[in-house]
Amino acid sequence: MDKKIKKLMVVNSSFYINNFIVIILSNISGMEDIAAIWFFTPFVLILFTTSLVESSRGKQFNQLKKLSILDFALRCIIVVVNFLAISGIVELPFHYLIVLGIIFMTLNVYLEWKIHKQIHLHYLQNNKDEGLLTKKDLDDLCEDYAAEQSILHNKSPNEKEEIKSIYRSVFFVGYSYVLIFLLIGIGTFAFNFFGEKNTIILFIIAFLLLGIYFYLTNKKFTLFLTDRNQRKKISLRDNITFIIGLSIIYILQGYIHIGTGTFNFLGIFVAIIFFIPTIKTNQLIRDKFYKINSKYLNR
Repeated sequence: MDKKIKKLMVVNSSFYINNFIVIILSNISGMEDIAAIWFFTPFVLILFTTSLVESSRGKQFNQLKKLSILDFALRCIIVVVNFLAISGIVELPFHYLIVLGIIFMTLNVYLEWKIHKQIHLHYLQNNKDEGLLTKKDLDDLCEDYAAEQSILHNKSPNEKEEIKSIYRSVFFVGYSYVLIFLLIGIGTFAFNFFGEKNTIILFIIAFLLLGIYFYLTNKKFTLFLTDRNQRKKISLRDNITFIIGLSIIYILQGYIHIGTGTFNFLGIFVAIIFFIPTIKTNQLIRDKFYKINSKYLNR
């Protein structure tokens, strides 16, 4: 968790620096050329700042979760305000946006510093160390499992089954992310690039990719969740929200805006919010993967 807050601090700083760049570019050249492309980046960066909200589980983290939600909500507010101002829906002078950005950035930095102090205190009190495995360690473990499976040596049948299930779940998470990026890529860029004549072909490709995605997702849930009712509940939630988000993108870019050369940034942002449950579940799988490796490594 301590690593996550440090990573969040870096991403948060990048988010606000990028916001200032977007404001400056839009003020200089309007919504043309590079500014039009750059305008989309805050909607992407904000999605990388949800990990702490997703990981703050348990009664001992109630206060931490409230702070994490507030921290994320501040970034959402600044994204919406910038969108409304830069798009001309609401009139706000250039320097107001800069000042507002500095105020919100200061609030986020303060909240993240407070979260960091709470996490540090929690792990001191519980004598826990989160620094057992680095990202490189985990990458090496995945490579080792794919090649030799040395982590399974001297383990009981139940332990082997537990390890195999979580490794396979993580592999399915990786494959599903590739498909998510492909599906979003088709929805956001391919329709405008290939034009109206190829719309049917793009929809067919998207349906095929979606079928493969649901197959991998089902495998992922079967391995990760042993409780059938819980698996059904979470699977239904993730798949429905994912379909809603993807449908918004495809309706906007594959039907409403196709051939117009326009791009509905706020609509895409709202659509991507519907992917958060899926991202949250995948993060839970990665957390369990981390815990199991910490438990069985070198045992």
